[in-house]
Amino acid sequence: MKKKILLLLIFWGPFFLLAEEYEFSGDFLKSVMTKGEEITILEGNVLVGSDTKKISAGKVSIEGEDFDLFRCEGGVKVQDLERDLVITSETLMYDNKQKIVRIDGPSETEDKENSLIIKCGFLENREEENLIILQVGVRILKEDLACRSEFAVYFRDRNFLELTGMPVVYRKEDVFRASKISVDLDTDEILMEGLVQGSLLSEEKSTKEEKAKEKNRAGKNKTASPGKKEVSREKEEENGE
Repeated sequence: MKKKILLLLIFWGPFFLLAEEYEFSGDFLKSVMTKGEEITILEGNVLVGSDTKKISAGKVSIEGEDFDLFRCEGGVKVQDLERDLVITSETLMYDNKQKIVRIDGPSETEDKENSLIIKCGFLENREEENLIILQVGVRILKEDLACRSEFAVYFRDRNFLELTGMPVVYRKEDVFRASKISVDLDTDEILMEGLVQGSLLSEEKSTKEEKAKEKNRAGKNKTASPGKKEVSREKEEENGE
């Protein structure tokens, strides 16, 4: 069956050249070529690939007169080779003409180029603008930095975040809260607007606390062992003094 599918797709190849040339494979194919209702459905171990993008899913519907709209379902994984992004979700829509990825549901994005993990309940990746819009339970994780909000805009070209909707940013031991928080992910510089709250643990305070803990531990060890006076008294008793 897979060989037959590949042969049919090669025959239909020119339809995909209007935006970007893709190759497809799967266990089952159904196609409707009626004008205005064009749709091709691939099911079972579906692979969709071009020079810049690889998509795997349980089911992919390819729609539109120019076959430029992909609707993906079931264990979806998108590898954007050009932008070094990996996106995983259960459902995904990709407009190959407008270059927009949209996910209405839980997803996880790994931005390998900027060492970032993004989790949210809605995502729209506008590739041409280098812009990612995030909504619903947004979580953005980076080494020594964690961000949480209900809405966020990620400017990938500037590696810059704008967080709104009860945003909270954790940087090592520091915590920041405000109506709006902007983060420069290259420098970890944080700008807060609106009702601002936060707690800072300076390196000096951290060092003092660590020294206090060490002193406390040393004191406990000293109390647990016999003192010099006690040892001296024991020797006097042994000598009958």
